[in-house]
Amino acid sequence: MSPISRALLATVALATASMSAQLSAEVVEVYLLDRIDGILNHYCIDTNGPPQGMQLDTPLQTHTCYSFLGELTADQAMDTDDIAAGKIRILSVDLCAQLDGTEPGATITLTECADIEEQSFELRVNGQFVSAQHPELCLTAGPTSWLGGPVDAPNERQARTLHLQRCGDEALRYQRWGTRTEMTEQ
Repeated sequence: MSPISRALLATVALATASMSAQLSAEVVEVYLLDRIDGILNHYCIDTNGPPQGMQLDTPLQTHTCYSFLGELTADQAMDTDDIAAGKIRILSVDLCAQLDGTEPGATITLTECADIEEQSFELRVNGQFVSAQHPELCLTAGPTSWLGGPVDAPNERQARTLHLQRCGDEALRYQRWGTRTEMTEQ
């Protein structure tokens, strides 16, 4: 085989592998596996404010997943490739989650994506989402909820804080996460 043929074959193989990898990515929501008190759906990692008015300068929260409406929403949609690479990135605003501290109770905010430890997370097989910088700390939904819809249009949607806590059995129901492309019955 000539060098030109080998180079062409290598280019085609690389392009095919790249396209295959891109096609495997899915847009998902990251949801708490335990329904806790979710009335409409599980809790999802979410930006503060409605999808059309996200408050990007406030910490991330957990909120009733919007997939019950039939599709994922801009303030909850993420990419499986990002998650596999250790990033929690909200696709619609192209911002990544970053730790606001390294102690239990620290919040997580959105900022410009960068290759830094404060933005590196691992979704473990057991469902715990841990800080790569501090693997003993898990993303944890808060213990109490509040009505998460607009004040002028009451509804049953719930919200909770999202913060770091020590990983452990006593908080497991608030620390086990999964990904999905649509709402599942449970």
